[in-house]
Amino acid sequence: MNSKQQKPDKAYIWVNIDFDKVKHRIDAVTCQIERVIQKHQISNQTVNLGRKNN
Repeated sequence: MNSKQQKPDKAYIWVNIDFDKVKHRIDAVTCQIERVIQKHQISNQTVNLGRKNN
């Protein structure tokens, strides 16, 4: 037997994914991100309003 066997260039891994669960998780994370952005925008607006009044 040849002790220096060549390794294949690529390895393929088959994974079973429940796409419904993945989509649900992505939607949940997206919703959280949108909430953070909205809070950030609101806080920026109140800061800007305070600066304009001074």
